[in-house]
Amino acid sequence: MGIDFQSFILIFTRVVSMLFGIPIIGARNVPKGFRIGLAFFTSMILMNIVRVDTSGLSTDLLSLGMAIGGECLIGFTIGLMAKLVFTAVEMAGELMGFQMGFAIVNVIDPQTSSQVPIIGQFQTILATLIFLSINAHHQFLTALAGSFELVPPLHVTLSGELINKMARLTGDMFILAFKIGAPVIVALFITNMAMSIIAKTIPQINILIVGFPLTIAGGLLVMSLSLPLFVYMMQRVFERMGGDMMGVLTTMGR
Repeated sequence: MGIDFQSFILIFTRVVSMLFGIPIIGARNVPKGFRIGLAFFTSMILMNIVRVDTSGLSTDLLSLGMAIGGECLIGFTIGLMAKLVFTAVEMAGELMGFQMGFAIVNVIDPQTSSQVPIIGQFQTILATLIFLSINAHHQFLTALAGSFELVPPLHVTLSGELINKMARLTGDMFILAFKIGAPVIVALFITNMAMSIIAKTIPQINILIVGFPLTIAGGLLVMSLSLPLFVYMMQRVFERMGGDMMGVLTTMGR
């Protein structure tokens, strides 16, 4: 096996792992052949840009398998950074939908082929449009090209600092979900409190019949009014995502 072919295999493994893990391109409804072809041509371009030192790579299957496993880990880590953001958006939509009475109203998500709440699907589509409109997907290419300098092949390090970083980013996902859903959750909590007071003071009113349309209408109204805040938060999160990627990759290369 020539050194050039070894370099291409390592680059291709990292690229294809990232493409299978990132949102949009990594969705299940995107043909696998397209992703593999895109990874192939991207790897051909990177072969002329990045320098991969494979002098320490042995030709036995065990060493090659460990090297490929390390490249898969790096690629999936880059994709996971964006997955966390979109998971937070979907979680926020699920929280809002539950408060609005849409807990059993699910649709099929074409990216994962699984059932998701309808409000979560709406928020995910909107976040995807924001993601593309500010060219946040370019950060993947930047992180991918920079990863070969920050984490050279055969130099992947799994440390406690890396685990702490990933744990912090995962915790930030829950915080982001509650920040996105906070306006609707708080407004509907106040609405439910008011309806409970009305039910006690005026028992003649059937609060169940009145409450369902009022909760849905109030939730949709507050969600529409909070859309500018949602767009602002998503822009800030996506702009910061590139720095988070580089921070995690720097930790993996130590």
